[in-house]
Amino acid sequence: MKYVLVALFAVLFAVELSFPVGAITAPPVDDIEMMMAKIKKNISMASQVTKIAQTKSAALVARKVEEKAELKEAVVQAEKRVDAIQKKSEILSAKMIANGMDTAIEEVKYSGPAYDAWLNYVEEGGAENFDYFRMYLWQQK
Repeated sequence: MKYVLVALFAVLFAVELSFPVGAITAPPVDDIEMMMAKIKKNISMASQVTKIAQTKSAALVARKVEEKAELKEAVVQAEKRVDAIQKKSEILSAKMIANGMDTAIEEVKYSGPAYDAWLNYVEEGGAENFDYFRMYLWQQK
């Protein structure tokens, strides 16, 4: 039995020496291939980032185009309002001239009975627009 155990251990020892279990032989790797693999990986990541940037840029451009169209529409609306205000101003000027108040030539003087009446009006809680008060609310006596 002793010889059988020694023979068994001898066979196991011979097998271990001829086929090592713990040793794993790595295939030889070339440094250039490793660098090429890293470069390929970086290029693929860069292309993905570029695609994302292009989609974001396209979305931003589309949004800016919409904002520009909205601004153009707002300018058109503002021009219409300015035209309406100018027409009202012309009508007001014509009415003022018809009533004998030509403020286009004469400066408005902030003194006198109208100004004193406006100050009383403001103290009592009225609006602080003197021209509005002078043209529409104050009646000369």
